[in-house]
Amino acid sequence: MKILGPEQNITDNEKTVVTVGNFDGVHRGHIALFSELSKRARDKGCKSVVVTFEPHTREVLYPELPVELLTTFEEKATLIEQCGIDYVMKIPFTQEFSELSPDQFVETILIDKLHATDWVMGEGHAVGKNRSGGKKFLHEAMGRYHITIFAADLYTRNTTVVSSTQIRKLIVEGRIAEAVGMLGHPYLITTERVEGIKLGVKLGFPTLNFRKPPSQKVLPPPGVYAASLSHGAANWNGALYFGECPTFTHREAHFEFHALALDRGTPPEPGERAHLWLYEFIRGDMGFADAQELAARIKKDIIKIRTIFTQENAHAFDQGA
Repeated sequence: MKILGPEQNITDNEKTVVTVGNFDGVHRGHIALFSELSKRARDKGCKSVVVTFEPHTREVLYPELPVELLTTFEEKATLIEQCGIDYVMKIPFTQEFSELSPDQFVETILIDKLHATDWVMGEGHAVGKNRSGGKKFLHEAMGRYHITIFAADLYTRNTTVVSSTQIRKLIVEGRIAEAVGMLGHPYLITTERVEGIKLGVKLGFPTLNFRKPPSQKVLPPPGVYAASLSHGAANWNGALYFGECPTFTHREAHFEFHALALDRGTPPEPGERAHLWLYEFIRGDMGFADAQELAARIKKDIIKIRTIFTQENAHAFDQGA
């Protein structure tokens, strides 16, 4: 997958099928949309393009409100690539860009830069200044720009519409397994490995330490999680701790990952970035009387996590609809 900037165009001999949005979390609804996008692109011999924005449009349009993100752009690109998309166009979203009329947006981005023949969108989608490009505009645009527009139905799971808003709520409440069900993949945190203080080695459970993500990233409550670490082509299942280590001198909030086995691949070095994938909440953060009591509890946590991954491997994670 190739990432395009706003100054870049698709080559003259290429045609595309596009979709446009923030796509925060890249959840099951987005994945279903991307699947339709890819199918239409293949059927027409075109390239598939996801147009998305950085920063999130709400950050510019509603600066007075806090912005909570399920995915940084780096994480979003990782997840979109897994959907088999050919191109992602990353558009810097500014106040000036938000003033574009629907016609200006379609002409300058979809037609001039991307040579789009088809536009796949979610139900109720609108474009341009103040979302003024709604159903009427889109219907007229089909004839004016010779572009086919397909509106996909909202994606539901167990009769509930899957939304980034609902998933954010589940993550903050620590309901990771439920969030994963709506996402269609484990919750992704991409961050940098940092040097630790080797406390895990002393406890008998060596860990890799990772920096806390940017403040806008939605994080679950401090505690222990069943998680995996991926770096390059290698992947390790294990236990992820997030917190300030209350049993000892409180430290800055950080992540520590203990692999169930490091029998393949090369773990990231300090300064390198890696992906942490959260599957399930195990327990909240807590203090212990001493290191021995903490080690005993970690041992119990790991037994539970081994069971989770044994079941996970037996059934294979369902990333489909």
